[in-house]
Amino acid sequence: MSSSTLISRFAQAGLPLQVLERPLFGGRGQGRDIVQLDITRGERRRAAESFRLWPGASDNRVLVTTVDKPRQQLIVMVHEPRRRFEFEVSKHQSPPGDARLVRETKWARVFEQFTNDRKRHFLAGMDEQHLFIAQLPHAAPTVWAAHVALKGDDVRQAERRVGGKTVRQGEWFFVQPTPAELLEVEAFITTTPHRVSRNVGIAQAAQLRRVGRPHDADEVVVIKERIYVRGHVKHPDHATLFLRGWRRTFGNTEASQPEGVYWVD
Repeated sequence: MSSSTLISRFAQAGLPLQVLERPLFGGRGQGRDIVQLDITRGERRRAAESFRLWPGASDNRVLVTTVDKPRQQLIVMVHEPRRRFEFEVSKHQSPPGDARLVRETKWARVFEQFTNDRKRHFLAGMDEQHLFIAQLPHAAPTVWAAHVALKGDDVRQAERRVGGKTVRQGEWFFVQPTPAELLEVEAFITTTPHRVSRNVGIAQAAQLRRVGRPHDADEVVVIKERIYVRGHVKHPDHATLFLRGWRRTFGNTEASQPEGVYWVD
């Protein structure tokens, strides 16, 4: 898909896209051949946000497969050969789990990673107040189907068991727990009150690797790898939630840091 067509397809969803004349990184190395996708974000105005795309080598394919104008969202398909590339992160940042350290500088670490030669699909667009990018676990014919795919089987099964309204904030879903789960949580916090994490990121409390800024919750309890959250849940890019009672909590199915995607929520 040509640069002008990509820009036009993004515009159909009311989304700004810049197709770059130079890569976001790797201008002198192998990194310049891979597809690179990012969001540039203004400090004050939502209108200052924009998607940025470097299409990489000529044999890469980048297509907008679906546009949902009312939602201001679309699906992007990326297909490129398997390629080795290097990227640099500061020493206080954590790299993706499959990256290999190749060297260190005074201020940063350089890692090796490979692109995936299978087709990858990304949901992108406006979510509440800001632009976002999320890699899908599989292809989706519509934006609605993409949301279902990100919800995942665990959330859908929990909804079928209990019903009630599921609440979402970014990557996290908060589902009404079963009566038995509520009893277990109350017994847990009665016998081990020191195991209740307060004013902490959900992923940090559950010891899960999630890149980006944390979704901070008033109270988090982890029982046998099951996560329960209560109280306020805050994130700078989302409206604050208030969960009056305990909610079973699930992360979505997106890849935590897809190769070539440099936006972090």
